[in-house]
Amino acid sequence: TDPLAIGLAFLSNIAIHESGHYLIAEGVGAGDATLKFFSQEDGAFFLGLSTVRNLPEESSITYKLGGEIAASYTFEFALQGYRQRPTTYNAALLFFSGTDLFWYTVFAFYLAPEEDARYDPVGVREVTGFSRGTLLGAASAQLAANAYRVWSGTDRVMPSFSYDRRSALLNLTLRF
Repeated sequence: TDPLAIGLAFLSNIAIHESGHYLIAEGVGAGDATLKFFSQEDGAFFLGLSTVRNLPEESSITYKLGGEIAASYTFEFALQGYRQRPTTYNAALLFFSGTDLFWYTVFAFYLAPEEDARYDPVGVREVTGFSRGTLLGAASAQLAANAYRVWSGTDRVMPSFSYDRRSALLNLTLRF
């Protein structure tokens, strides 16, 4: 009902997603980390684009998932805010951050004119060897768990990331 709040939530999610890449790059000692927004490079369009030089090879997966790690923290923040005081901004931020990995995976593998390693899901596939379907399945599981948490008002099923310099894991926690 408030297009300004929805637009601000969309832009907030993009900024936080890209900042996640930047923070990971800085944390692993990579050089020349940069951020660009709403840019086109080599015929590919990017809502946000983080680039880095001298990224340690062992930190590649963590860097490629840095945006999703940041989006998962954003979701947690928005969920707490929404539960305490529901607003259009919180609801929109829940939507954008909670669906980030899913829509990005769908876009990168099925809607983009061609696969581009600068798209996070494609880069993750290249580093891990996981298939498109496996990554879409993981993104779908995270989306379903996030939706359930919003709908049910409980945290019995929680997706989360854990990471270090050499690895990043998407976890699904079930609380009994």
